[in-house]
Amino acid sequence: MSPSVIKNLILFILILATTGKPQQQVLYQPTDEIFINPERGFYTQLTTYNTQSPITLSSLNNIKSQGRSIILRMYYLTNFRNVSLSQAMLTMIANDFNTIRQAGMKCILRFAYSDNIGQPDAPLNIILNHIDQMKPIFQQNGDVILVMQAGFIGAWGEWHSSTNGLDNVASRRAILFKILDALPSDRMVQVRTPKFKQEIFENVNPIPPDSAFMETYYTRTGHHNDCFLASWDDYGTYTDTTAEKQYLSDDCLFVPMGGETCNPSPFSGCDNAVYQMRRLRWTYLNAGYHPTVLNNWTVNGCMNDIKRSLGYRFELLEGNYTNSLKPGDTFDFNLKLVNQGNASLFNPRDVELILIEKNSGQKYVCKLPVDPRHWKPNDTTELNFQIGILNNQPLGNYDLFLNLPDADSNLHFNPSYSVRVANLNLWDAQNGYNKLNLELVIDTTSTGTPYSGNLFFTPLIISSVDDQINELINEQNELKLKSFPNPFNNTTKILFKVGNSSNITLRLYNLLGEQIDTLINDYRLKGSYEVNLNAASLTSGIYYCVLTSENSSVATKIILLK
Repeated sequence: MSPSVIKNLILFILILATTGKPQQQVLYQPTDEIFINPERGFYTQLTTYNTQSPITLSSLNNIKSQGRSIILRMYYLTNFRNVSLSQAMLTMIANDFNTIRQAGMKCILRFAYSDNIGQPDAPLNIILNHIDQMKPIFQQNGDVILVMQAGFIGAWGEWHSSTNGLDNVASRRAILFKILDALPSDRMVQVRTPKFKQEIFENVNPIPPDSAFMETYYTRTGHHNDCFLASWDDYGTYTDTTAEKQYLSDDCLFVPMGGETCNPSPFSGCDNAVYQMRRLRWTYLNAGYHPTVLNNWTVNGCMNDIKRSLGYRFELLEGNYTNSLKPGDTFDFNLKLVNQGNASLFNPRDVELILIEKNSGQKYVCKLPVDPRHWKPNDTTELNFQIGILNNQPLGNYDLFLNLPDADSNLHFNPSYSVRVANLNLWDAQNGYNKLNLELVIDTTSTGTPYSGNLFFTPLIISSVDDQINELINEQNELKLKSFPNPFNNTTKILFKVGNSSNITLRLYNLLGEQIDTLINDYRLKGSYEVNLNAASLTSGIYYCVLTSENSSVATKIILLK
């Protein structure tokens, strides 16, 4: 018997002797599989000049079929160098975000006025006005913004070659701070060189660990490099290459790093590319540029390693869990995992445990008090919690899952935005959960310890903010409206209550406010009703059901997932 097996056996005996509860150890097998995950990996750039090329769902679905979850959306505002953005431009930007959401993807965002050196950009006052115009759109759609690049100044929005004299610290600072103010406070912005960040904030020190994710301007400013591996200093990206690479290595533990390669060079070979991406915490990379560099990586055998390592890559190692208890008892949860990727998460994300009863399918959730943005590359993390089982928990056999969903309520229940771990045979694609290979038996005969804390498994009820608002505004029970299941796949029931006999309408709208269908338009007596909604012809996304009577109107959000 190997020493490791003996050690694990002793640990199991000690746990059982200490707690008096049956425990189960689960060892997880890693995988080298390359698979899609949110907020990381290779991206495809989609460029538009003014309103010429709105994003289409078919183009995004094609990109996603290639294993990519992010795009770089590049807007050249060449028609607006000296005027406000038109309503048509603002509408196209808003529509693009809706399409990105429908596709289950996110975007890197950049705006510019010039697509080459010598082409004009815009004056500072115009730029600041444009950001003000777009602020409501950014605020409403922060859920699908992975990160925004500072942009706007000079050729390609890379903060050089400005025809309006914006190549200075004051102008760069004004634009960066304006963008940071326009975005939701939990979204970050990237600047083109480390020197830009250091000059703007007059601080050459990387973010201290105890200040990370505090949502200050400094801790929300990251980095991008669009001449990666082009030369010793990446064509002027670095002024002091050695010092600034060390700065990035430390700073980018807490802020994003990404970009594109620039040209083949002695520095762009496999060994150095893999080393630099690991050292500088790269999360994303352009899949289309530079083609020679990318092809060389494929020919020389490192492309698959790069695909696996961009961003985070969480691998479960082992778990030790209570596997039998009774209602009201304590569930002991211990899980070890390692981040095998180049980088950490930088946007908020929840960590949940999900129990699913095998016969009924009823789900119970416990949100763990942990921030996965601190699961650093190369670090092993141990999650160790005691969780209560409700006194009225139904008896039965339950499967246990780890869920890493998007923290935003719009995306939380969409499996396209949940993180998959790098282990064999754990991924539940339909729900976006990672199976932990534990069957938990809850019955009245098990021995255990009564729970006295405040961390519980509770029934998972999927409801939108709109449903909660409806409960508040319908105290007189004039109208009530909800749907089940929600989210749903193709079919759901719309449940509604009429407080006073009236002519009522029930209509379906998309996120743009366009009416999709009229489900009911007739006279209804006081009472409760339901109608089946078949959405087989609709695309995945967010819709609204609006119920209207002669005296009031209520709405509820429904999420279609296919």
